[in-house]
Amino acid sequence: MYDFDKVVDRRGTSSIKWNFQNSFGQQSGLLPYWIADTDFATAPEVVQALQKRCDHPVIGYSKPLPGVYTAIQGWWDRRHGWKPETDWMLLSYGVVTGIYFTLDTVVPKGEKVLTFTPVYDPFFAAIKNSGHTLVDCPLDHKDNYYTINWELLEKELADGVKAVVFCNPHNPIGRVWTEEEMEKLVELCVKYNVYLLSDEIHCDFGFTRPCTTAGKFTQIYDKLVVYTAISKTFNMAGLGSSCMIIPNAELKQKIKDAYDSRWMFGPSDLAFTAMEAAYTYGDQWVDEQCEYLKGSAEIVRKFVEEKMPEVKVTTHEGTFLMWLDMTCFGKTSDELTEIFAKEYGLAIGNGAHYGKQAEGYMRLNIGCARGILQKGLDQMAKMYADYINK
Repeated sequence: MYDFDKVVDRRGTSSIKWNFQNSFGQQSGLLPYWIADTDFATAPEVVQALQKRCDHPVIGYSKPLPGVYTAIQGWWDRRHGWKPETDWMLLSYGVVTGIYFTLDTVVPKGEKVLTFTPVYDPFFAAIKNSGHTLVDCPLDHKDNYYTINWELLEKELADGVKAVVFCNPHNPIGRVWTEEEMEKLVELCVKYNVYLLSDEIHCDFGFTRPCTTAGKFTQIYDKLVVYTAISKTFNMAGLGSSCMIIPNAELKQKIKDAYDSRWMFGPSDLAFTAMEAAYTYGDQWVDEQCEYLKGSAEIVRKFVEEKMPEVKVTTHEGTFLMWLDMTCFGKTSDELTEIFAKEYGLAIGNGAHYGKQAEGYMRLNIGCARGILQKGLDQMAKMYADYINK
């Protein structure tokens, strides 16, 4: 048994979440529920592997040994029922970096690239900064639940979209797409010959159902890339590591050439050690973390329902991020963010960052000990009482 109730004090470290809160008007001091890392100590098996690696006093230029790739392969096979070939894998510093290089390499400048909003905001930058035209395909939203607008999607694909940047599971709304939805999306990409770039960094946080990876459909379509990492699953974003899984050999070579031509190195030697250990020994730790987070999500749902009944919690199927409809306050997300920070000591994610239709929403990171989570909820309830129940 692992102890996820244990509070790990990250104050005074290089943690952005705790010690670089400048976007909220101060350096530190706010209870943080914003940036998407957790406050859990990573799996001790991974820490032990890193400590053992550091017993060797030389950390020079490195390349991954075969065990890293077989560990990634084994994890996907065990956890997601898909066994990607190891020669499909290309290790990278980060998922967004990988998406940027993919777009920059395979989609001609100026062409249309689609994403579903509200969505993880670096997608917007990756699309625009790689020289492409952003096509916003808003998700349908009804009864606190989001679905794909298939009619609008097909219309946009038929109008010349060259790639879809997809979030699976979906950040910030917490949707875990069904196998039927994934199959339909892939079929439309096949029909219109569109690249599918699937960010699956949250793939190990499927609570109501397992995450169906886009990789399962490689037999019918190989113009796709799956992006994954240990950073969310094992709370190791600080190591800077990710993996692109690219079944199309020609596509993989193009992306690799783009990296090499820009002297973009992949993960560090320590990251290789962490990846191999995490994907080899981390199953039980991840299982227990997911159960803990499921319980925390239910605590939030019940608390909001009881103490803040006009705030709507989007149906939560996965990830450690919850999506709150706070339009009842009649304020913008910027205003809500400022009030939470200045008056109630909370740093909570600004929903408007994720798309224009998300004004008045906030993203709550529940990846912390429940004692810390409860402190935040209590402060939110005070705000509700002061502004709604006054």
